Amino acid sequence: MSRTAGVMIIAATAVLAAAGAASGLGLKTVGSGFDSALGVVQAPGEGRLLVVERTGVVRPITRAGKPGAPWLDIRSRVTSEGLEQGLLGLAFAPDYARSGRFYVNYTDRRGDTRVVEFRARAGSRAVNTRTARLVLRQAQPFANHNGGALAFGPDRMLYVSLGDGGSANDPQDRAQDLGSLLGKVLRIDPSRRQGGRGYAIPPGNPFASTPGARPEIWLLGLRNPWRISFDRATGDLWMGDVGQNEREEIDVARAGQSGLDYGWARREGTVDKKGGPRSGRETDPVAEYGHNAGCSVTGGYVYRGRAVPSLRGRYIYADWCSGRSWVIDAKFPGRPQEVTFARGGIPGVTSFGEDRARNLYVVTNAQVRRITR
Repeated sequence: MSRTAGVMIIAATAVLAAAGAASGLGLKTVGSGFDSALGVVQAPGEGRLLVVERTGVVRPITRAGKPGAPWLDIRSRVTSEGLEQGLLGLAFAPDYARSGRFYVNYTDRRGDTRVVEFRARAGSRAVNTRTARLVLRQAQPFANHNGGALAFGPDRMLYVSLGDGGSANDPQDRAQDLGSLLGKVLRIDPSRRQGGRGYAIPPGNPFASTPGARPEIWLLGLRNPWRISFDRATGDLWMGDVGQNEREEIDVARAGQSGLDYGWARREGTVDKKGGPRSGRETDPVAEYGHNAGCSVTGGYVYRGRAVPSLRGRYIYADWCSGRSWVIDAKFPGRPQEVTFARGGIPGVTSFGEDRARNLYVVTNAQVRRITR
């Protein structure tokens, strides 16, 4: 994104001022013994943390810090054979305490993406899977690049991340095709149904009146957006987009921005892949790194808690392969500052999580750890 020289100087100053402040952070293990964990969530009005396992199970963390009995078990519906398949996302409706509605994103037995609504009573020990309602289904041409994140925005709409459909170099240019949902972030209203869909198209979607375009599309030009989140203070939407051979990137859509194009597959990060003019919508990442620093980015959150003052107002993300983590200033993204934890790096970070108190958690295959001072 373009920035004036003055803003860039302010951004660089802010990051340099934080140098060292994000070093030596602590990690407190709150749960261990999980199987293919890739998310931790907390339901509105509840104290327990729920861990999403790729195999198709959601379990609470017990008081002893161990996996509890399944709260949701949809293993019979999920395929998790590939590393990028399985139960990939869970989000609670803003009115969950009243309606009991929550949503999951998974790859079904055919390998296709399904977004499904379930209903549960607050505090329930287990979800009745007969409450399932299909909201959205998307065919997946290949087993990889499924995206899979779900997040409700401050507008109370559901945002869904979908990868480009897989293979290499997006062979059918799906991420740039407005007639395809692949390689996009979608914005839908699952509380209503419209036009034979399991959801409605909210007012304000940028391509709703564009001939041939899918009205669900909010953002485009993404390869495999792995974890999306909203900044609680600003409403900005942050994404980690996994690259191919050269760049891992962090993208942001500021509150109210829509229709932005992050360039894939013409560009990988800021690397020109296919040439050609930039579109008026094309938007550069706010941070990127090469494969000398890692191989697969895991998007995180802008920290708005109080327990770790050095992280306030900064977006944290990690690399799954190298175990390295970084932060950037959320308001003026300048040069990323590498985070060091007291025990070193954290290889295999599959996700971050946030509770209602705005504490941040780091998720790996078997563990959930809270970030501390």
